[in-house]
Amino acid sequence: MRTLLLFLIGSLGVLNAQDSHKNDTSIELQASTPCDEVMKSMLQIKESGVIDFIRWNLVLTPNNSFELSIKYGKSKPNTLGFVIEYHQEVKGTFSTQKSTTPKGDIYQLSAANSDLRLSLLKLNENLFHLLGPEQQLMVGNGGWSYSLNRKSPTRQKAAFPTLATATLTKATPYVAVYDGRTPCTELANEYAIPVSNECIKLKWRFTLYRDSVTLKSTTYTAIRIFRRAQPITGTWSIEQKGETVIYQLHPDDKKDEALQFLVGDDNVLFFLDKQQRLMVGDENFSFALNRKLK
Repeated sequence: MRTLLLFLIGSLGVLNAQDSHKNDTSIELQASTPCDEVMKSMLQIKESGVIDFIRWNLVLTPNNSFELSIKYGKSKPNTLGFVIEYHQEVKGTFSTQKSTTPKGDIYQLSAANSDLRLSLLKLNENLFHLLGPEQQLMVGNGGWSYSLNRKSPTRQKAAFPTLATATLTKATPYVAVYDGRTPCTELANEYAIPVSNECIKLKWRFTLYRDSVTLKSTTYTAIRIFRRAQPITGTWSIEQKGETVIYQLHPDDKKDEALQFLVGDDNVLFFLDKQQRLMVGDENFSFALNRKLK
C-alpha cells in the first residue's frame, strides 16, 4: 500500500511538472554578435580595450519581464571563447508594438536599474534581430550577425515574416557583397553541401551582380569556406511575395542546390530552407549574411 501511494505521488509530481512546462511560454534566445560602438552604448559596456563580440542569453517571460546574461571581450583566435571574459546580468521589462518600417512586432527592453535600452524585431517565433537607434536592422560583419536564435525552436510551422521591400537603386554593375559565418551541419544537410563530421561552421562571401542599365539581376560569385575556399558561380533571381523579397541563387554546377534568402533590407539577408522557412542558428553562429559596407 505504501509503495502504491509513493508511486501515485511521484506520478502526480511528473504530471504537474509537465503541466508547468506546457504553461511556460518563456522564450530563451541565444547568439554571438559583434560588439561595435553602438552596441557598447546600448548595453552600457564600460570596459576599455578590444571588445569585438558578445555571447547572449536572453529570456523573455510571459509577464513581460526579461533576464539578460551577456559575456563579452576580445575573441580568442581559433576558438569560440574570449582572451579575457567580462560578464553582465540585467533584468527588466519589455513592451511590444507594431512597426511598419521594418514591418513586424518590435520588442523594446528597458532595464530596471540602468539606462540600458534594446529593441528587437521579431521575425517569427524562433528568430529575432537587434535594431539600431534608428530602428533599422543592425548590420554585422563577416564573423557575427545581430540575429538572436531561439534555444529550443518551436516545432510548429513558423509564420513567414513580411519585411520592408528592398529596393535596388544604385546604378552600379553590382548589388552588394555579403559576408557571414553560419552553423555547418544543418545547412549542409539541407542543401547537400559536402562536409565532414568535424565541420562546425561555414564561411561565406557572396557578390551579386546586376545589369547597370536595366538593374535586373544577372550573375553571382560566391566563396564557401570549409577548410579550403570553394568558388561557386551562377545566376540569381528575385521572387516577390507581396512585400516580401526572396533572393534565389542558382549555381552553374547543378551538384549544388539553389540557395534562398529572405531580404531583411538592403544590408541583411537571412538563409531560408528549401521550404522557404527561416533557419535558426545557435549560440555561436546565425543564419544571416551582412552587407560589406566598406
